[in-house]
Amino acid sequence: MASNGHQQRWAEIEVAAGGDAAQEAVGALFVEVAGTQGYSTSANAVTGYLPVDERMENTLLSLKAALRALPRAGVTGVPDDITIRFVAEEDWADAWKQYFKPQRIGGRFVVKPTWEPFTPDGDQLVIEIDPGMAFGTGLHATTRLCLRGLEAHVKAGDAVADVGTGSGILAVGAVLLGATRVEATDIDPLAVRIALENVALNRAEDRITVVESDSPPAGRFDVVVANILADVILGMAPTLLAATRPGGVLVASGIIDSRADDVIKGLAGVGFTDVEIATEQEWVALTLRRPDG
Repeated sequence: MASNGHQQRWAEIEVAAGGDAAQEAVGALFVEVAGTQGYSTSANAVTGYLPVDERMENTLLSLKAALRALPRAGVTGVPDDITIRFVAEEDWADAWKQYFKPQRIGGRFVVKPTWEPFTPDGDQLVIEIDPGMAFGTGLHATTRLCLRGLEAHVKAGDAVADVGTGSGILAVGAVLLGATRVEATDIDPLAVRIALENVALNRAEDRITVVESDSPPAGRFDVVVANILADVILGMAPTLLAATRPGGVLVASGIIDSRADDVIKGLAGVGFTDVEIATEQEWVALTLRRPDG
C-alpha cells in the first residue's frame, strides 16, 4: 500500500478492558476488525497500533461498532470509547515489534517478521518482512486479499507489476509463486527503500525491481496488482489497462465496500471484464481481466 509521500505516522489506540475474557475479546477485535499488528494488555486496557491514512476513520468506526456488539456475545464491561495517541516514529519502531507474529494467509503463504523463527511445512511459502515505517505486514485485510488474489492467478514464468508496493510484500509473494519478473512502484521514497530491503531479505533482487513512481511500470504484465485506494485506482484506470497484457489479470484492492461499485464501473469503462469480488471485513478486492485482442 503506497503512503502519501511522507513518512508513515502511527496512532496508538487503547480500549479500557479488565479481566482475561474481556481483554481477549477486545484483542481479537483489534486484529480481526481493525487490522492492528497484534495488541498488548495492561491491568485495565488493551492497546494496539494503526497506520494513520485514509482508511483509519472507517477502521475506527468499524471497531467501535464491534465493541458495541460485545455484550450480545456475552462480554460485558467494555466501553466503546477508543483513546487515540499519535506516536513518534522512534517510539513506534520498537514498540510494535512485540505484536507482529508469523501469520498464515491463503492456502500457502506465511508472512513472518525477521526476528521470529518459523519452520515451513509442506509447500508453504514464507515471506520474510521487516516493514520499517511502510505499510504492509500482511495483517491488514487489503494485503491479505491481494496475496490470495496473487495465489489464485500468478503462474510460473509470469511477469507481474506491483503498483503501490509499500513494504514490497506483494512483489515478494509473486516471486515465491513463480513469477520470473516483478516490477514494483511506489510514490513514497521511504517505501521504495524499505521494499528494496525486504526484496534483499527474501533473496529476490534478481527478479524484483523497485522504483519511485506515481504510475504503473512501463510494459505489459501477466498480472498487475494495485493495493491502493479507490480514487487512485480510478485515476489510474487507463494506465492499469495499458500495463495489463491482453488476457492478463488486474487485482485491485484498498477499496472500501461503499466504493466498490464505483471502481467496478470505472475499470469496466476502460475495458476490463470478468469481475470477481472478494471481501474481508469492510474491504474489497476486485480481480478483472483484460480481454484478448
